[in-house]
Amino acid sequence: MEFPYEEEIRKLSYPEAPKIITETVPGPKASEILKKVYELETVTLLAPYIIPFVWQEARGATIMDPDGNIFIDMTAAIAVNAVGHSHPEIVEVIKSQAEKLMHTADMPSPRRVELIEELSRIAPGEMKGNVRVAFAMSGSDAAEMCLKFARWCTGRTEIIAFQGGYHGITAGVLALTTNPAYKRGLPILVPGIHFAPYAYCYRCAFKQKGYPDCDLQCARYVEDLITKPGTGLVDKPAAVIMEPVQGEGGYVVPPRDFVRWVWKVCRENDVVFIDDEVQSGFCRTGKWFAVEHWDVTPDLLNLGKALGGDFPVAAVVGLKKIMDKLPKASQPVTFAGNALGCAVALKNIELMKRYKLDERASKLGSYFMKMLKELEDETKIVGEVRGLGLMIGVEIVKDKRTKEPMSLENMVWLAQRMRDKGVLALMCGRWGQVFRFMPPLVITKDLLDKVYEIFRDLVKELEKRI
Repeated sequence: MEFPYEEEIRKLSYPEAPKIITETVPGPKASEILKKVYELETVTLLAPYIIPFVWQEARGATIMDPDGNIFIDMTAAIAVNAVGHSHPEIVEVIKSQAEKLMHTADMPSPRRVELIEELSRIAPGEMKGNVRVAFAMSGSDAAEMCLKFARWCTGRTEIIAFQGGYHGITAGVLALTTNPAYKRGLPILVPGIHFAPYAYCYRCAFKQKGYPDCDLQCARYVEDLITKPGTGLVDKPAAVIMEPVQGEGGYVVPPRDFVRWVWKVCRENDVVFIDDEVQSGFCRTGKWFAVEHWDVTPDLLNLGKALGGDFPVAAVVGLKKIMDKLPKASQPVTFAGNALGCAVALKNIELMKRYKLDERASKLGSYFMKMLKELEDETKIVGEVRGLGLMIGVEIVKDKRTKEPMSLENMVWLAQRMRDKGVLALMCGRWGQVFRFMPPLVITKDLLDKVYEIFRDLVKELEKRI
């Protein structure tokens, strides 16, 4: 398995990873920092309570904690660092741009225009050369814009989202996010939101045996919501918002025909199709954008995470026929699209192209998936391995026949034991029962081999425990 610039990529990470030198993880220095976190930060944080861990430095696809322990990163800071942590060229761009111009108060700069032009060139399908861009501060922020833009341009208000979906935690898009932990006890945040079952074939909402024998009941459900009376919608919706591969919902990959069917119904009924690629975009799935696996052109494309990498940058890329209907001067964002963020994003895209990270993710993902599939066959608790590129989910169950999800307690045990062995990985899924592997796309085959060996041994140990 050969890749361009492989020796250069190999040097980005700590060569000795994983390496644990303290008796326990977290070690004494990290534990002291965590103690202050628990004293001073709000308990709304998730990671420090589920997987106690402290970052000190990070390079490529590896992390060092304050005690000198070195870990393989299978999180990419939640699909952010596609080109790796602290890439030397990114660091140089930050230094160079910082000396010239950083904050621009949402006003033009040369780097801002260059980034808009680049996004137009790499956009999926019919979007190429036919878009306008609005910059945002985060994926949540960009998703809020998408809802606002769709409602403005259609004159309608209702939105269709999907069960298991995640689109952010700010007020508007929190209404679309289905994890109850994020909104329990809050009033109805935004009216007019309708949820449809996602094409989660392993746990089919319609109890079908599988695709294609299911006749895509999930897609038919969405079509009925849009086209038939008495479904709860007052009018046709303004938009359907979809993750082409669900992220927080369990790294769920839908059948090809599901995405195309929903998109086609939207096109035929003047409903805006919003493609949320905050987690799946920028080469993660083996394509620049996951939606390209289904040959679909979205109306609005929601981007974040890997666009900026080490610097927070987000954007909405929209077809001109949508964006040209928006009121002038109606969406100012103080920090969005500043010169420093745009310079970093441009370098990220340049590195993705140079390293051919889409092809790299596809080949390494297939290699890693093959090993994980073998583990699925060998064990009684790996229910399903699924994914595209280096966006891979492993669903852990108590029993393959009943598909009862593994307890959160056991999933936390598995995550913490992996950390203790030198691998940082996170869970997702509706019950927290899915291990997601989303490393920086500059991870090497050797590091993936080490991750697999550690994960395999711990899964088998968990199987014995239960």
